[in-house]
Amino acid sequence: MSGVKGLLMPVERRWVGWRLWLGWLLASSIGWALGLAGGFAFGFGIGGVVSGTASMGVFGAILGVSIGTLQWLVLRRWISRAGWWVLATAVGMGVGFALIKAVTPTLSEVLDGGPLYGAANGGLVGVLVGTLQGLVLRRQVARAGWWVLTSAVAMSVGFALDQVVGQLVGMATTGTALVWLLRQPAQGTGRREAANDCLRRRT
Repeated sequence: MSGVKGLLMPVERRWVGWRLWLGWLLASSIGWALGLAGGFAFGFGIGGVVSGTASMGVFGAILGVSIGTLQWLVLRRWISRAGWWVLATAVGMGVGFALIKAVTPTLSEVLDGGPLYGAANGGLVGVLVGTLQGLVLRRQVARAGWWVLTSAVAMSVGFALDQVVGQLVGMATTGTALVWLLRQPAQGTGRREAANDCLRRRT
């Protein structure tokens, strides 16, 4: 019987990875859509315009709360103290969007708009969000530093390409990185213990 379990274990682990990845992609997509709706509703509430640095910061924070909350629903089964993820995402996106507005005139002139301009904006937001989210991950997974780079690349792609396609590609990228990180040995544990702990998190 133990031999059968041993044979099934790799398949089960792959299924856990796919389930996490799909859940992450779905949660992130819904969170992005709801956040945009909430952000634009905020804009209409203050006169139909989201243009100033402060209002862009609030817009980004609303977007971050929405995305972070939906992602938290997925993460809470896998990492402890996942509630901090919502705050990290909200603050990162709020500050990031405010900085975009603050540097937009200069950055747009230097890069002449287009995908490269979008990639630069996305990278800025991605570094901020990834750094704060990485603080939530670092005590629970090994190699959490890679999350900052992944977040920056994913948001650069998301901002550079068409909003729908770009965001989906970016979310799929961060989902893949998250699965990889959770499969790494936890801090202070061996590979077997980490794998068993990963499987226990499903319940």
